[in-house]
Amino acid sequence: MSAATRASGSDTRAADPLALPRVPPRAPTRHRRRDIVACALFVVATAAIGIAAFWPHPQQALDAENRTLAPWPVPAASRAFVSGFERAFADRFGGRNALLRLHNRMLVRVFGVSPAPNVLIGRDGWLYFKGEDGRSFDRYYRAALPVHDAELRRIVDELRRRQRFLAALGIAYVVTIAPDKATIYPEHLPPWATRTQDRSPLDRLTQMIRGSATLRYVDLRMPLAAAKAHSRVYYQTDSHWNYLGAAVAYGAIMRTVRDALAPRPVSIAPVALPPYVPGTDVYHGDLARMTGDIDHFPEPDYAPLGKILATPESRCSKRTDAGNDLGFEWYACDRPGLLRAVVYRDSMAIPLIPMLSENFSHVAYVSSHRLDPAFIAREKPDVVIEEMVERAMLAPVATPMRVSDRER
Repeated sequence: MSAATRASGSDTRAADPLALPRVPPRAPTRHRRRDIVACALFVVATAAIGIAAFWPHPQQALDAENRTLAPWPVPAASRAFVSGFERAFADRFGGRNALLRLHNRMLVRVFGVSPAPNVLIGRDGWLYFKGEDGRSFDRYYRAALPVHDAELRRIVDELRRRQRFLAALGIAYVVTIAPDKATIYPEHLPPWATRTQDRSPLDRLTQMIRGSATLRYVDLRMPLAAAKAHSRVYYQTDSHWNYLGAAVAYGAIMRTVRDALAPRPVSIAPVALPPYVPGTDVYHGDLARMTGDIDHFPEPDYAPLGKILATPESRCSKRTDAGNDLGFEWYACDRPGLLRAVVYRDSMAIPLIPMLSENFSHVAYVSSHRLDPAFIAREKPDVVIEEMVERAMLAPVATPMRVSDRER
């Protein structure tokens, strides 16, 4: 074919709008250099992730998950070793913390969702605890899950049983329930988090307790609600009240203790509030840690408990057990004329300890809600104070008083 003919055919195709474009050459199927680089990067990354899992970890706790690292299992030819190794490796592989931080920050800052299933993000930077099982908020605040009257009556029956036992020994008994944060600060909850019933389980239990003439019960809701008008009494980012809220509770509890011990004289020790330094006293609570994005939830610490605990020399009461017994703490104050006490408590009472201890010559704090007659007999208190948080109000029924020889 002549050059003129080829040129004529080319012009014809170019002029034809329906002519198909020329098929490009087939792409190469092998890219040796690219494949080598990709494989090398994959091997290095995988090896680094695996090696990092066996590197010593300075921290043994996973704050965002509120648990400790899974331990490495003892080598053995068993299925338990394989599953244990998998759990330990999953807690330690390289880059885990960085990936979790990125994941948590995306959920919190972009979507406004808590990565922790038992933490609720409210309005204005407030966080709320939904309970260890993630259902206490719905059960005790929203009343969306049932708490039957029969359960509440069993609580009252158990408290009265304890009161009778102590009264037979000449020991006064004072009970209080620390309200959950949502009970005192409902205005910062998300719009959907409303009550489903007019009366909460705590409302109903309080009415039943008041119907029992023998129980001395401290209802802390009214004094705390009144105090929040001029100061913050719960942490924004923590599940507990702050030192200011604890001071309000302390005053109400001790006034009832004084009445219960009358005519024996009881003087209520004054509360020393620590100084607040704006911009320096900043707090990140347990709920902020559980979100995994602690830096996103700072708040001012208006009465830093740490400053109180750092100055034990300023108080009469001194711890006498040196922290040897897990679940028990003993304090003593040598001022004359003081009485003895036993306090059954949970974590809400931690800031109460330096305040309450100033009023007694000897006080034992027990991290349990099971009243042990043998322990009471050894301690010989003049008063027993029982504090429990609202979401654990069923604890007396779950941990009834141990049966003593006197009751058999």
